[in-house]
Amino acid sequence: MIQALGLVLMAALAVPAWATAELTDGEAVAWLQRVSDASRKLPYEGIFVMQMGDRMKTIQVENHVEGASSISRLVVLDGQQSEMRCYRNESVTLVWDAKGQRLERRLGTRHFPDLLPENTARLLDHYAVRLAGLDRVAGQECRSLELAPKDQYRWGYVLCADQLTGLPLRAVMVDGKGHPLLQYTFTSMRRGVSGKASLEPLGTTPADELRMVESGAVEVRFLPPGYAKSAAIKRKLPKRAGEVEHWVFSDGLSHISMFVEPAPKNLVSLKGQSTRGMMNMLTRKLGPYQVTVLGDAPWPAVEAVAKGLALR
Repeated sequence: MIQALGLVLMAALAVPAWATAELTDGEAVAWLQRVSDASRKLPYEGIFVMQMGDRMKTIQVENHVEGASSISRLVVLDGQQSEMRCYRNESVTLVWDAKGQRLERRLGTRHFPDLLPENTARLLDHYAVRLAGLDRVAGQECRSLELAPKDQYRWGYVLCADQLTGLPLRAVMVDGKGHPLLQYTFTSMRRGVSGKASLEPLGTTPADELRMVESGAVEVRFLPPGYAKSAAIKRKLPKRAGEVEHWVFSDGLSHISMFVEPAPKNLVSLKGQSTRGMMNMLTRKLGPYQVTVLGDAPWPAVEAVAKGLALR
């Protein structure tokens, strides 16, 4: 099996730098799984830039591998001081503000360069995978992979994977016309990490506790093809009097959140889009509840979730 996988990758790597070719399912899974495994199973450290429209952040990242699991640490180097730790099943963010330090629990552990799901075969039903040319990022050669959506319910991605390890050195989320919506690019990257001293447990008590939701106030009757529930919890949010239900739906790359809370007296339905169009949002009243659906997905996906809801 390992030898066969190696032959598939060697054949794919033989594609000329100028070519762009759609891969067979076997080749696509081999490439995507190599990228996914490298992001989680390789120790590395580096600095990358995240750009969304005219906003940019510089982030230091390190990934420590301990047996079958890994721990990642991300530190924002500009703007408001914050630090995030990602463990196997959860992540926490430490934020410094005018009131001091605040620890927040975060749903999901996705972060650059760990963007792909552990099981990448599920992506092939909804994305066409193409192998593109060679490029150079942070002084290292990488091969470009294009994930083009097969329908209107998800954005596309272009990844540039390190030739030696498969680790993504650059990732770009693109709209249906190929315009960039969100970009991550390593400016420096080193395989291996300096040490574990920086991963001592964060000593601040979390600002909120997460409780799992078995059966919520709202029933989700429709999800776009490929999307499935990945999390459902109750939590307290800033400037909210009571608990809020927070649901997350994902196809492995795109994510949609749904927040359910008591409706204010004068609720007005809203819909909105971020400046670059990456995030879409729709708020509506459903019985005694206010439901807000938003995500890094095209408008048809967010609208379909929001309109396919009913009270339990």
